[in-house]
Amino acid sequence: MKRNTLKIIIASTLLSSASYADISNITPASTASLSQIASSLSHSVSNVDNNINVETTTSNIINTADLKKDINEDAEKFDLQVDADAAEILQAFSGGEGSGEITEGIKDAKENINTDKFGDDHVPTLDQDTIEYDTGWMTLTKVTSYDSKTYSSSNDVFDSSATQQARGRVYVNFKLQEISADVYAKITRTGGTEKYYTYNSGTASFNSVPIVAKTVKRFDLTEGQTDHDMFDGAQDTMLASNTTLQSSEFSTTQEMIDLYNHDTSDSDAESAIFTYGKFTTATAASVGLGSMAFEAGHAPDGANEATFAGTIERLEAEATLVGKAMK
Repeated sequence: MKRNTLKIIIASTLLSSASYADISNITPASTASLSQIASSLSHSVSNVDNNINVETTTSNIINTADLKKDINEDAEKFDLQVDADAAEILQAFSGGEGSGEITEGIKDAKENINTDKFGDDHVPTLDQDTIEYDTGWMTLTKVTSYDSKTYSSSNDVFDSSATQQARGRVYVNFKLQEISADVYAKITRTGGTEKYYTYNSGTASFNSVPIVAKTVKRFDLTEGQTDHDMFDGAQDTMLASNTTLQSSEFSTTQEMIDLYNHDTSDSDAESAIFTYGKFTTATAASVGLGSMAFEAGHAPDGANEATFAGTIERLEAEATLVGKAMK
């Protein structure tokens, strides 16, 4: 998955030739206690004559008691390394009811996929060895704090009367060590109408478990049009601090303000939306954890960086994802 494409999701055009099992048992974190995740794990992969096959579904829970053992077994089975840091984060992860538990719980897990192995035209193998993790349509929730940063409580960017939604579908082939994904969103800007966006991640490889993948993208004002987010790296927010934006090697600070500014009193405002997504799964048999965020600001013409930073609004959604083997 390339830097300028979604790092955790594949395009629907790549899916048109594949059929797969029905998606069910999707549990948004906002409606289920994540403390239930710490229960027994039921494996759903087998190794027969060295041909590893994915069967039926993954577990819908993470067994924190046996997690390290399960990770080590998968690493040996699929000839992968163990990402000890990611394993420790998932081992310590325990969430309660309420939104933000997954987003906060996995925010320090570092991405460990290789986005350079495959070319942009590489078509992922979507077969019976591929596990699909689908969030279903999630309703985005406005938040005013994340990772020690504060976000505006105003509704100048995202229409508070509209239902803002997003969906992620992640595809992991443990046998071929491929990961790819699709992302979809229905976003209504304040004063506007609902606009639908979708884009494709391309394919990345991985050589360790747990797998940690993330994505960044920009939604332009024109419906369906997506592009490079223009920040350095794959940041999980536009804010570096409460008064500064993340750095960009591609654009000046003023250009970044104009790009994501929704105040039409600024003739240079482009009304783009920053989007970020993250996905992790410990093993081929365990549940996936996913989170998504959308941000933009609304500041008058001539506003400096600190003023613009103070206007940035943030929407979030997250879910535990039961994986299903494709057919």
